[in-house]
Amino acid sequence: MESTVQVAHLATTVCPFCGVGCGLVVEGESAFPLRSHPITQGSLSLRGWSTGELLRSPLRVKSAFVKSHDGSRQPVDISQALQLVAERLQAIRDRYGSEVIGVLGSARLTNEENRLVRQLAVALGTPHLDSFQRLGYLPFAPVGLEQLDEASAITVLGVDLANRHPQVFKRVSKAIKRGATVRFVDSRQVQLARLATEHVRPLPGQELTALPPANGDGEIVLLSSEIALHGQGAKAVEMLQGRNIMFLSDYVNQRGMVEAGVRPFPEGASAYEMMKRALTGDLKALLVFADDPFEFFPELAAEAFEKIDFVVVVDSVKTSAMKYAHVVLPGALLAEKQGTFTNCEGRVQTLEPVTPPLAGVTERQILEQLLSLLGESPEGSDAPPFSVNSVTIEPENPTEERPFVIALDSGTFWNRHALAKASVTVWREVRRPFVDFPNGYVVVNPEDARELGIRMFAPVKMESAEGEITLPANIDERAARGTLLVPMFLWEKVGKALGALQFDTSLRIPVFRPTAVKVVK
Repeated sequence: MESTVQVAHLATTVCPFCGVGCGLVVEGESAFPLRSHPITQGSLSLRGWSTGELLRSPLRVKSAFVKSHDGSRQPVDISQALQLVAERLQAIRDRYGSEVIGVLGSARLTNEENRLVRQLAVALGTPHLDSFQRLGYLPFAPVGLEQLDEASAITVLGVDLANRHPQVFKRVSKAIKRGATVRFVDSRQVQLARLATEHVRPLPGQELTALPPANGDGEIVLLSSEIALHGQGAKAVEMLQGRNIMFLSDYVNQRGMVEAGVRPFPEGASAYEMMKRALTGDLKALLVFADDPFEFFPELAAEAFEKIDFVVVVDSVKTSAMKYAHVVLPGALLAEKQGTFTNCEGRVQTLEPVTPPLAGVTERQILEQLLSLLGESPEGSDAPPFSVNSVTIEPENPTEERPFVIALDSGTFWNRHALAKASVTVWREVRRPFVDFPNGYVVVNPEDARELGIRMFAPVKMESAEGEITLPANIDERAARGTLLVPMFLWEKVGKALGALQFDTSLRIPVFRPTAVKVVK
C-alpha cells in the first residue's frame, strides 16, 4: 500500500526521540542517516530509523475537534476552535482569576514554539507553567559529544546507554576499543557492564556515594535523568561541581525547552503540582501542548482531568489526554516544521520541513493565533537560568527485616511514549515484554530467585514499611543481588503502594525513592 505522504525534498530533520539529536533525511516512509552529520555519522538507532513511519501513522491528529454537550466530538475549523479557546479562557479568568490556569509545554516542540508557550503563560497571567518532559532534567553546562572521541577516561553514572542513548553508547564502545578507561557505576547488569573496564555496583540511589574519584584531567562523566528520578538530582549538581559532566537529556529538545523557560515560575505550580491543584479545584483550565501527563502518572492524571473545567490539547499524535479534552487542535511533527532545537550537548540545530504539516498548521502558528486573539504580540523576553536548591531525598538501605531494595528500571523509558505508540517499529520493540507480562512485572536476580524458590511468572509479594504490592517475577541477571527492578510505567502504581513515590522540592518533580522491602513468595 502506498503512503499518502508526499515528501517535498530531502530536507534535513531530526530523530524525534532522545536528546542526542541525530540528523536524518526522510524519503517516502523511510528515514536515512546523514554520514556528514556531526552526531549521526551515518548511523541511527531503531527509533531514528522509524521516523518516516510517524508521517503516515493512523494515530495522527488531522483536524480540530470540540466536545459537545452530550460528550461527543464534533470536527470544527481550526480558527473556530481557537476562537472558542480564547473566549473560554477569558471567561475563566474573569470569574476565577488567572491563577486557575495551567500551561504545559513539550520537548517535542521547537525552541521558537516553547518560547511562545512561555509567552502564552505570561499573557494569561498564570505562574503555572511546566512540562512532564522536564522530569529528571539537571542544569549542567553543555559538553560536546566529540569530547568522547578523545577522552582518556569515561565514567558512566547510572545510565543504560545501549537502551537510552544508542549513539553515545556507540562512541563509548569505540573509546573502549582504543584503550580508554571506562567505569560503569550502576547496579544493573546491562550491555555496558560487560564491556566496561570496571563495573561498580552500588545499591540503587547510592551511585553518587559510590562514584570513584576523578580519573585524570581527560575524564568525562556521563549521566542522565536516572539519578534525579531516584531523588538524587540536587545532590548530583552539588557533588559533581568541578568535574566534566555530560548530561544526556531524555527527550529531543528537553534542554531547549528548559532553556526557553518552560519550567515553573517561582510562585507557580510544577506539572505534577498542577495535577494536585486540579484535585482540590484550584486548577480550572489546562492547556497541553504536545505533553502527556498520562505517560507515567495515569491514575493521578485521570482523576485530575475529570475535575478540570476546560482542557485544551494540541498535539500531532493521539494521546490519552485527548479523551478528556474539550478542544483538540492538531499539531505537527518535527519533520513537518521549520525552526531550531537544542540537543544534549547544547548544539542548536536547524530543522527543515520534509513535508507540509498534515493538518496544515504547526504549534507555532496555533500559538501565534491564540496570542493574537488574546491581544498579545508574539514577542517575549528571555527566561532566567534554571537552578536547583540543595534538598535531597535519601534512598532507604536494606535491613535484616527488609533485605531488598526496589527501584525503577529506565530501560523501559519509552514504553508509553506517544511517539512510540505512533510508530509500528518502535511500538513492536517496546511492547515485547508485555506479551508475557501484560500488567507489568518485577525483575528478580536469578540467584535471589533460586534462594527464595521463586519461579518465572510466579507472584512476588513485596512489603515495605508503608505498604505492599504483588507482581509476577521476571527473572533476569539485569537485577543485582538484593535489588528488585520495576519498569518505568509502574512508577506510579508501585510507588504509591510502597511509599516510594515522593516529591522532590528541589527540582519540583515526583521521584521514586529506592525503598527497602521484604519479599514474600
